[in-house]
Amino acid sequence: MTPQEFIMKLLRANSALIKQTLVVMSVGFILPGVSRAADSAGEIEVQDVWGRSLNKVGVTLVDWDGYLANPAVRLTLRPPARAVFPVTLYLLADCPRLYFDDLGTRSSVGADGPRKTLSALDKDARPVVHLAIFPDRDGKDEDYTLTIRCTDSKGEHETLRVPIHVVDQDKKLPDPPPFKITVDFSQDKTEFFKDARARAVVQRAADDWAYFFDGSGLDPVRAGDEATLIWSRQGFVSPTTVRNAAAYTGYLLYAYGIESAELRSGGEGSRQGGFQTIQGKSLHLRRSGGLEVEVRGNYNRLGWFYTTGDDDWWKSSNRGNEPNDLYSIVHHEIGHALIFNPAYPRFAAFKKAGRVDDPVVKAWLGTAPKIDRADHLDGTIDPASRRGAFGYEYHGDIPKRRWLITKTDLLVAQAIGYRLRPTSAFEPLTAKAKHEPKGTVGRSFQSALAIHGGLAPYFCSVAEGKLPPGLKIDSFTGEVTGVPSEAGVFDVKVQVRDHPKSEGVIIPMRIEIGR
Repeated sequence: MTPQEFIMKLLRANSALIKQTLVVMSVGFILPGVSRAADSAGEIEVQDVWGRSLNKVGVTLVDWDGYLANPAVRLTLRPPARAVFPVTLYLLADCPRLYFDDLGTRSSVGADGPRKTLSALDKDARPVVHLAIFPDRDGKDEDYTLTIRCTDSKGEHETLRVPIHVVDQDKKLPDPPPFKITVDFSQDKTEFFKDARARAVVQRAADDWAYFFDGSGLDPVRAGDEATLIWSRQGFVSPTTVRNAAAYTGYLLYAYGIESAELRSGGEGSRQGGFQTIQGKSLHLRRSGGLEVEVRGNYNRLGWFYTTGDDDWWKSSNRGNEPNDLYSIVHHEIGHALIFNPAYPRFAAFKKAGRVDDPVVKAWLGTAPKIDRADHLDGTIDPASRRGAFGYEYHGDIPKRRWLITKTDLLVAQAIGYRLRPTSAFEPLTAKAKHEPKGTVGRSFQSALAIHGGLAPYFCSVAEGKLPPGLKIDSFTGEVTGVPSEAGVFDVKVQVRDHPKSEGVIIPMRIEIGR
């Protein structure tokens, strides 16, 4: 009996196998041989950055507050020691917003979720992969599955399924929003923005930037008080100046189509206008700017891909041989209009120096990021998301698809004068005991920590002192449990870290055990 005949016989005998077989075929392979430990922990192991097994507890991902490039977690894979090496590891997940990195071997993304293949030459090999999720806006936690199939040199295989839990930290914006970008399409002479889809993409991208800024206390701009340069229909030539027809507070963005010789879009803050003020004091932040969209496409004449759907993030890589993602390019050019442009005095000073010499930015990146001629952060990879930062979107460790705001971009915005809202990506690591830890000898004991901020996963340990005999600490949650066997007062210090190189925070705990 051939392998194909054997599989068809199984399918006819058990229809429940159909779905599993189709999943395997979608990865581009059919595993030969008979599985030795399918669907069990077996000897495949997934470890986190701390070296802890995730086989049972699962992988936790964070979807940060706001439409932001989310942090990628580092996973180490330990192949089965009893396998005949070399072995091949096939990774897949069941959500189109999940993605693996492109390090070593490239991964694929699509409607059926991500796929990646790794190899291990011997039993001591520990392949590494990063996993993250593209953001959404619904504020709902999610659960998915990471499947790892290991095939050895004899064609035998094992399968491991690890749960993925996504903690969604999105919060509803106050009404009215703390910072508003008013989009004005009145200067469009090309009729490009008669298309409601194009208008929706621009408004969505503008709102996604505005979400992170605190504009409370900004002085309103009266009608006619703000001047903004508008380029001609032919692109970046023959500019004119317009004035705001109505009063507004926040930022006024003129969005219009162009048909330029360069086949490129643009964005800039208005040097002709004034600066944002609070009670008359200048913030050195522009209060208007322009967004120019090349109507024929991005460096080509192939048109645009119109969508703001989160599951569509992978459909265009924004290269010259395909219709580009309008959201990506609009998001980028609005970034120029709001932040990355010499119309902003502090950015101009950074650019003159050739880098963003700001202590907070340097603390995040470990260096001062370079600024190139095009006002881009050339060579900068955001350390949390592993994506290329502003202007470096074609680079980074993860699949290059829809462009997003990174934490690095927002820290640069703060460096030039914007006040950032306290969203979860900027929440410092904190921890405290949920209640006073008291117990009794011989009775079940439980004491938990409330941990917030920083970058999950956390590692909790006793840094000083000793727990009462019979108790132990959960390194993932900081929960202390067990049955104490000795009475007394025990002073311990629990350390919570969010990165192996971080000192984290220390929580003094006095555990009282009575008789």
